[in-house]
Amino acid sequence: MKKVLFCAYNLDVGGIENALINLLNNFNYDKYDVTLILEKKEGIFLNRLNKKVKVEEYKVSESKNILLRKFKNLGKRIIWLIKNYHKYDFSCCYATYSLPCNVLSKYASKNNLFYIHSNYSFIYDSENLKKFFDERKIEKYKNIAFVSNESREDLIKYYPSIKQNSYVINNLVNYEKIEEMSNEKIEEEKISDLLFVFVGRLEEHSKKISRMISVISKIENAALWIIGDGKDRKKYENMIKNISNVKLLGLRENPYPYIKCADYVILTSDYEGFPVVYNEAIVLNTPIITTLNLSDDYISIKDRFGYIVSKDENAMLSEIKNIIKYHNLKMEKVDFKKINSSRIEKIESLIEGGK
Repeated sequence: MKKVLFCAYNLDVGGIENALINLLNNFNYDKYDVTLILEKKEGIFLNRLNKKVKVEEYKVSESKNILLRKFKNLGKRIIWLIKNYHKYDFSCCYATYSLPCNVLSKYASKNNLFYIHSNYSFIYDSENLKKFFDERKIEKYKNIAFVSNESREDLIKYYPSIKQNSYVINNLVNYEKIEEMSNEKIEEEKISDLLFVFVGRLEEHSKKISRMISVISKIENAALWIIGDGKDRKKYENMIKNISNVKLLGLRENPYPYIKCADYVILTSDYEGFPVVYNEAIVLNTPIITTLNLSDDYISIKDRFGYIVSKDENAMLSEIKNIIKYHNLKMEKVDFKKINSSRIEKIESLIEGGK
């Protein structure tokens, strides 16, 4: 039985966390002995994780004393590496941004994988992007996985050497669970002719939720429900105080009934990897309106599952009004069972040491 290690930050509500749960819950535990190391062993998704996964915590010091913090963290890292250096047959850094996850996964196995869930060319300028990935020693990883073609292509421009060992392997989709949970009743009533729903982290820098609030507030007989939590929640609460057709519903462990009853799922982000909510909307046959024209190893959004709109608010408003007026999109049927099987096979081939 091969020993497999995954490293992540926590299992709280979020796209990466949900994707990790779906992946680990589809493993063949007759073949693999799986350990999950979390920086913080917390989050509402912990109880959804397969009980065969061993969950450990690697908690770093957050002391305000810089020297003390560095000393403690260095000591902890050395002890861990002495015990676990090349101990595993396969290791994966699933949380791109986490330095502890990066270090542990890189040295836990020679056969390691670095997962990249966003398009960092939009997050950083050229200098800081190089600094970010140089610090994580991206070129030292045996394999690198991306969730979209666009994020892979953009990073290869900076690191041509990774082209041959990088792949687009998007997240698994728990389509049966999504369909089942979408039938749960919700308290909120749909009282407008048109309902737009956003599900995600409440963070303005990348998500630009202020755009959708501004635009949807100007569309007659339309409503917007915003589901999620994050550091900019207060900003949005203040923004919608005098807007009657926009509701901030907060965190929902089960967002699927909201997606199902929506006329459109909406995202107005500046950048993403491949949003998990795209797949959730496709499962529930809800059209997508988005500023991001993305594709993964099987799915592209434009003209198949949704509409691409401008990031400029005035143009976006005009385009959404036209979508509403002339909407005739017929959502394609997707065989997620086949897609999941293909992605698991690809990951298992990497675990076995192949390409």
